[in-house]
Amino acid sequence: TATVDKVNYIAPWCCHGLRRMFYMPYFQDEWKLTPTLTFTAGLRWEYYGVAHEATNRTTVFDMNQFHGVCLGSGSFNIAPSPGPINTPPCPKEPALYNANYTNLDPRLGLAWAPNALHGKTVFRAGFGIYHGAAQNDDLNAGLESDTFRVKVSSAVPLTSALEQTAPDLSGLVTQKQASHPRALQRQNRRDLYAEEWGLTVEHELPSGFLVSGQYLGNRGVRLFSRGAVNLCSQPITFNPIDGDCIRPLDQYYPTGNPFGSVDIKRDIGASTYDGLNLSIEHRMKSGLAFQARYTWSHSINDGSVGGGESTGPENVNCLPCDKGPSVFDIRHNFTANVVYELPFGAGKRFLNESGTLNKIIGGWQLSSIGLWHTGHPLSVKMDLSGTIQNPNNPFFAAGLANTYLLPDGNDQTDQRPDVIPGAPVTLPGAGRHGVPLINAAAFTAPPVDAQGFFTRFGDSPNGMIRALDSWQIDLALVKDTKLTERLGLQFGVQAFNIFNHVQLGDPGTFTLGYDTTVAGTNLSVPGSFGVITTTNNFNNNNDNNASPNTGTGLPRQLQFMVRVVF
Repeated sequence: TATVDKVNYIAPWCCHGLRRMFYMPYFQDEWKLTPTLTFTAGLRWEYYGVAHEATNRTTVFDMNQFHGVCLGSGSFNIAPSPGPINTPPCPKEPALYNANYTNLDPRLGLAWAPNALHGKTVFRAGFGIYHGAAQNDDLNAGLESDTFRVKVSSAVPLTSALEQTAPDLSGLVTQKQASHPRALQRQNRRDLYAEEWGLTVEHELPSGFLVSGQYLGNRGVRLFSRGAVNLCSQPITFNPIDGDCIRPLDQYYPTGNPFGSVDIKRDIGASTYDGLNLSIEHRMKSGLAFQARYTWSHSINDGSVGGGESTGPENVNCLPCDKGPSVFDIRHNFTANVVYELPFGAGKRFLNESGTLNKIIGGWQLSSIGLWHTGHPLSVKMDLSGTIQNPNNPFFAAGLANTYLLPDGNDQTDQRPDVIPGAPVTLPGAGRHGVPLINAAAFTAPPVDAQGFFTRFGDSPNGMIRALDSWQIDLALVKDTKLTERLGLQFGVQAFNIFNHVQLGDPGTFTLGYDTTVAGTNLSVPGSFGVITTTNNFNNNNDNNASPNTGTGLPRQLQFMVRVVF
């Protein structure tokens, strides 16, 4: 007979009901100031109700509280012991954050077709503010912090050491055990919004040509950004009980577990976008139509992956230090398409015949789509997730091993290294015969002090390296045949990436290792660092560095098609 000395059953994140209400009244009107000048104006008010849990099952962080938390009446967590007398009391039902009633969004538009240009040219300008409700996962920190565990500490007899069925736990005494609250939402947060403005000029040329130029600007304000609070107090001192550093918040929850650093989601992120679009279009005439567009753009922000909050900044006290090109920043982008009706058959220049001959040689159409764009930004990181056995901490063996502490006391494990002045960060011939794109020798770890702690953050900027360019051409040949007055047949062949151009993807990793046994050593280079082993099979998913929505990237594909039209 075998026994289980201890069973810990972790209940799923369960039984929470998130509720929100939205109100969005607006008005808009249009005034024709002159026969050639039109002005449009509108105003929209957007109210996004505060997310709340239907039965008040929340655990809300409040930095004014001695214990750092306030519990809703339905919370699964264990209420903290009373704090000092001068500690502000928790509200009866703590809100996840405060409401925002000031989301006023003006929209302005102007269109002008001056008589002097004979109606061939149109100028358009516009400005608007657009608030956003944000995704619920960014707002439900109080729900996520209300997870719970059920701890079973009694022994459970089993009939066999290899018993496959779950043991009977019905007779055991269970105890709710609070888990660490994991996230803090800034109470006085404001809703994120974007300011957008633009100017467009369109001009019609003879022979069916249309040219246009457009400038588009955008500024993101109060975007979500992830940080950390309850960092190690400065100067860093250690707790002899658990080996962790001393932190501002009360160290001991009723279960005896320290908080550690706590994620905070703030509304301090920012972004800018500037884009110039130039295009030319030829409307279908004499069997030919085409369009070409070139875009130069530059997008900058201080955290674009996962809405800006899936990874924390390098320095939680300096979000502007993370300012750099967005992961989807494609500086140059060119696209073109053409449709050409072959000049054979009835009504065409050559072999203008009807009947059977026309059904064979008429109705053919050749079309093509091409694209080219420059690569997206990549940032080199160093991984500090490993444990550092720091002999300068006399209590590191007390039960909680130390990660490498950073100058501000935070524990963000993805950090940027130093870049060595004058060293090339990329290598020529990248992607061929295993030649890496990134030169690992161009990077080194920041300096450390006598205690083995980093004296500053790495100086390599965000997005300092660009992935390789991509281009692709697709081609199609399709024939339309009229069988009867109401019945037609369409068949043809389509070739995607007809030249089978290999579009190389990102390196296997752009993260360097850090020695996890000896403090102050340099970076280690994984075998896949900087080496490109895959192609860009983009998945139209803009949530990470490896798959920005910038192209198709597939190998050549041939597709035959038949379609009955009736």
